[in-house]
Amino acid sequence: MVMTPTEFYEDLTADIDARRSALSDDEGATFFNRPMTDEELVEWLSFQAYYELAACRFIGSWLADTPERDVMVMLAQQVEDEGLHYEYCMRLLEKRGITSLDHWTPEPEWVAWIDEWYPSGNDTIERVAAHNFTGELGACDAFLTVKDRVPEDVLKTLERIIPDEQFHVKIGRHVIENYCVTEEQQARVRARVERTFELEQAGRVAYNRRMAQLGIGQ
Repeated sequence: MVMTPTEFYEDLTADIDARRSALSDDEGATFFNRPMTDEELVEWLSFQAYYELAACRFIGSWLADTPERDVMVMLAQQVEDEGLHYEYCMRLLEKRGITSLDHWTPEPEWVAWIDEWYPSGNDTIERVAAHNFTGELGACDAFLTVKDRVPEDVLKTLERIIPDEQFHVKIGRHVIENYCVTEEQQARVRARVERTFELEQAGRVAYNRRMAQLGIGQ
């Protein structure tokens, strides 16, 4: 049965919140279940730089295929945001002796989640539901969780990034409430949200596995 767009958005949000609350730490409910060491901080910043650059590229690729004028304008702003976030992360890495990601390899789960799944989608509602609703909600939660575990220069950067991420979440809400109005559209969006959540959690488990393999945080 079709819901009103606002009801549908609220139902999706409640479902994702319930799924995250039900996760145990062993299932990768959070990236940040260990104290941040210098080595883990470099790994975390490398992951963030990788993610931000990927987002800049795949969201940019959507612009030519976004017929909704209001959404296209918002996504164009997001492309700039993601590019700046990448630059901020690289500056933090450079202060720690890392000048590029050339020798850093993402986990297979991250490639499946970020490089393959997020760029996919048949139209605006599918793409934005996956990334700006599910993905950016998770990113905001992650940044808020880690704020107390990073040094001052990283904290200042997070305080610049978090308002942008909150704007990106609002893009997701705007798209769902304005363009996800039929039963068929809502079914497609729910499927995208559920699959995104599964891939996100697999990615977080992979992060914890990588930290364990590197002997970080033990």
